[in-house]
Amino acid sequence: MTAVLEPVHFHFDAIDHVYTDVAGVRLPHITGMLANEGIIDDTWFTEESCDRGIAVHDLTAAYDLGALDPRTLVSSFRGYLLGHVKAMQLLRPTHLAVEEPEVHPRYRFGGRPDRVMIVKQVKTILEVKSGAKPRRIQYKGRWTTSHEVQTALQAILVAWRYRLEPQMFQRIAAYYKSTGKYDFEMHRERGDFDSAMAVLKECGCV
Repeated sequence: MTAVLEPVHFHFDAIDHVYTDVAGVRLPHITGMLANEGIIDDTWFTEESCDRGIAVHDLTAAYDLGALDPRTLVSSFRGYLLGHVKAMQLLRPTHLAVEEPEVHPRYRFGGRPDRVMIVKQVKTILEVKSGAKPRRIQYKGRWTTSHEVQTALQAILVAWRYRLEPQMFQRIAAYYKSTGKYDFEMHRERGDFDSAMAVLKECGCV
């Protein structure tokens, strides 16, 4: 079990994606740290891909919160949502948090995991993706991908709240296609947490 930590008070600006503490100090966040460390693969970043990512995140979140019926949805991104529906029908999760911003009390960094949920009695991080899988890169002498480090950071971010070690979380990246298909990638390497802690150290959180 991890030590008992107290939640911190913070403000999250969803438009600018900025986390600040009660004193107005800006806190680092997962996406920004990955970018600063050169881990994010921006090869395929375009205005269209960004718009698609936002839309797919919004649609899947609305569905998981019970606010959207995919049968009546009219959207050019409907296929991605249908892939998510199929994935959720397979996983049959109990959702603990859907797109909820969080700040770690000790390391003082922010993030907003797409899903924190229980799948077959196992605490799980699920990351929603609507683009291609990232290329493998070397970071601090270890081969990894941005998505693997991302889900490790997300597990670190929320594990204290459940009094678990981050490594006890199951980590999944779900890749959705416009055709309604999906693919899971399981992140099982414990070394991902070494990379995640190295990112936190480089960004002054450790």
